[in-house]
Amino acid sequence: MLQHYVFIKYAPGTAAGHIDEFCSRLLGLRSSIAEIKHMEIGRDILRDQRSWDLILIMRFESVEELRTYQQHSAHQQLMQFNQPFVAEIGAVDFLD
Repeated sequence: MLQHYVFIKYAPGTAAGHIDEFCSRLLGLRSSIAEIKHMEIGRDILRDQRSWDLILIMRFESVEELRTYQQHSAHQQLMQFNQPFVAEIGAVDFLD
């Protein structure tokens, strides 16, 4: 199983409503992209200087399924929706 972790830090002043909407739309991808085997979203509660605002944890059967997800039009549209508000983004992908 491939683990896909994405860390997002939003630009200062990004409205909580935008982040709520992004998370809602992200969870909605589960019904339209069959390759997603598991999805969790966590929002930071400590707000430390070193904290990221959001983590996305996903599981896929293979690297190919991850690539299919990343290239899916619904995923691409969601990234366009979120990108203007993102200050930093990071990812870690590994096999378990």
